[in-house]
Amino acid sequence: MTDEVVEERKETSKDAYNRWQKELSDAKKWFKKFHTRGDKVSKAFLDDNTESDDLSDAFVSRLNLFHANIVTLQSMLYGRIPKVEVDRRFADADDDVARVAGLMLNRILNTDIETAGEDISSVYRSCLQDRLLPGLGNARLQYQYSEGEGDEVTDEWTDIVYTHWKDQLWSPCRTYPELRWKAYRSYLSKAKLKARFPKVDLTKINFSSKGALGRSKVEVENIPENAEAEVWEIWDKDALKIYWWTEGYGQLLEEKEDFLELEGFWPDPPPLLTNVTTSKYLPKADYDLARDLYREIDELESRISMLTQACKCVGVYDSSNEGIQRIFNEGVENQLIPVKNWAQFSEKGGLSGVVDWVPLEDVVNTISTLTQKQNDKIQQLYQVTGMNDVMRGAAQTEGTPVSATERKIQANYGSIRIEALQNEFARWVSDTQALKAEIIAKHYQPHCIIQQSNILSTPDGQNAELVDAAVKLIKDPSKSRWKITVRPETLAIADYAQLKADRVEFMMGLAQYLQSAAPLIEQKPEAMPVLMKMLKWAMAGFRGSSEIEGILDQAIGAMEKQPPQQKPNPEAEKAKVEMQKMQAEMQMQQQEMQAKMQMEREKHQSEQQLKMLEFQLAQQKMQMEISFMQQKFQLELEKLKAELGIDVQKAQLEAQATEQEQAAQFAFNTAEKEKDMEVSEHAAQIQMESGNAELERDRQRAKLKPDKSNGDARS
Repeated sequence: MTDEVVEERKETSKDAYNRWQKELSDAKKWFKKFHTRGDKVSKAFLDDNTESDDLSDAFVSRLNLFHANIVTLQSMLYGRIPKVEVDRRFADADDDVARVAGLMLNRILNTDIETAGEDISSVYRSCLQDRLLPGLGNARLQYQYSEGEGDEVTDEWTDIVYTHWKDQLWSPCRTYPELRWKAYRSYLSKAKLKARFPKVDLTKINFSSKGALGRSKVEVENIPENAEAEVWEIWDKDALKIYWWTEGYGQLLEEKEDFLELEGFWPDPPPLLTNVTTSKYLPKADYDLARDLYREIDELESRISMLTQACKCVGVYDSSNEGIQRIFNEGVENQLIPVKNWAQFSEKGGLSGVVDWVPLEDVVNTISTLTQKQNDKIQQLYQVTGMNDVMRGAAQTEGTPVSATERKIQANYGSIRIEALQNEFARWVSDTQALKAEIIAKHYQPHCIIQQSNILSTPDGQNAELVDAAVKLIKDPSKSRWKITVRPETLAIADYAQLKADRVEFMMGLAQYLQSAAPLIEQKPEAMPVLMKMLKWAMAGFRGSSEIEGILDQAIGAMEKQPPQQKPNPEAEKAKVEMQKMQAEMQMQQQEMQAKMQMEREKHQSEQQLKMLEFQLAQQKMQMEISFMQQKFQLELEKLKAELGIDVQKAQLEAQATEQEQAAQFAFNTAEKEKDMEVSEHAAQIQMESGNAELERDRQRAKLKPDKSNGDARS
């Protein structure tokens, strides 16, 4: 590599750094007002009035309806962890490949949500809160995998990472399709930065974002643990590249091609935005639209609070009449206070002449007027924010009877705005899961898809061809997009009574259908597959029926393989009986021939065994005779030796020879007897087996022989 090429590459990286520095600077100016207003909205939500501004002055008393409204909306919009529903796009009953593919994706996505648990719930809650407060909520996806030996992928997963509303920028534009680039900010410590970008020179990195500023080698080594550098991850849609940029480095940290290869390029769905127009793709918080009403309500609340404190029994009295003060300081029930110069006290009009009270009537009337004014402002606020619709749906005029139909209309009307927010949030959640499904389709290995979905444990998993076809469909997004879809699932508090009612209604309809179809099946059994397919068609539109359809498919397949049943024909039945009779006779003859052949075979085997036994006995007899002759020769030899010179042992040898001869003769006689006994036992066994076979043949003939008196009836 020449020095000119290296220099050109450095210049290219420097030019890219300068270009993105200008792009980010322009975007920060474009977002500055939104960020400022977002901080003030967050303070208003937390009732943080430490700093006086146009949103929250230091009122004596504030009625923080904004906090109450946001908490209510959060509870209504997100009451449980979402459950993804992946199914056939058009609910085609016969498209089993798409059904199994949707079931596999459904299992993987829901397993990831359940495994993440509180983490994914925290991400969704944070994004929803950002949507309701500053007006921008978003999260992005990160594909991760682990490798084993030989760079083989052993596990794969996709994380949904929360992105703070101040940690994202995009190119100034009017609408979402006009976006040229998006940037996501993250803060990396020295160790994380070195691990993520090992070739980066840390002495050039600015760690002043959160902590100390490091420029020299010594300073870098002494950077505090809490010091972090600000790194922007920039996704450029025009160039289909990803850049990593940090302030002051002078060049890009890293540059990569689009590694996710998603259809929409972006690693996140369209964010949750409030009050966006087609003139400027930048959110405006709901609080800003009702800011004046919130301010007026707080101001009225402060005045009511101050007047309430001033609304007390206060007055003046003549100082010469000390008894007047004693009435309030010392007076108790059934006690009289003495007054001097009673005549003079009476001439002045008694208590009314010496005491003058603060006019509370004006204060009370003012409080009442302010309270009514505040209620009017609250009603206006509810109309502006939409909370009035919620209250109207649950409210009922006192003393006015309301029918069930009117109550249902009120409830539906009151839920219109809330349902719109629920659908918006559910759409965003389903978009994140759809992006995850696209990542699974383009990057997950087939064995990981099968393993994570555990499809082999389902009835559909027994069909290997169906599973392979479903995996191929998942791995081909250009085809799967027309067959399977990720449906938005409601994230509000589950109405278990409604779920139970839906399932009970479905089961009742199913029972009614089967009861109505039973007479038709009895008259025309061949209609059973058609009726079962109609049932499958109806079940395809029911949420959560994918696994049940697999069992139903097996039942339909088994029915289609069975031949159609026909009505019984008397002629055919009679012919069938005759055919069965002929088959029985042929079977009996065949059994007799088999029994005869078996007897001949056993007889031949017995004769062979008998000859073999006789040969073995003759061989044993010959061996015993040879042994006997050897022993006899040995005895004669010993006897001859004794006669030649061993007179002392002669008598002993003769006695021993006689004893051995007798023992040999006894052994020979015993062997002859055992041979005769074995031959007799074997012959008796053969004769017994032959008799048993003859008895079995007689029994079969008696069992299969037709009765001439009522043969037709018995047939």
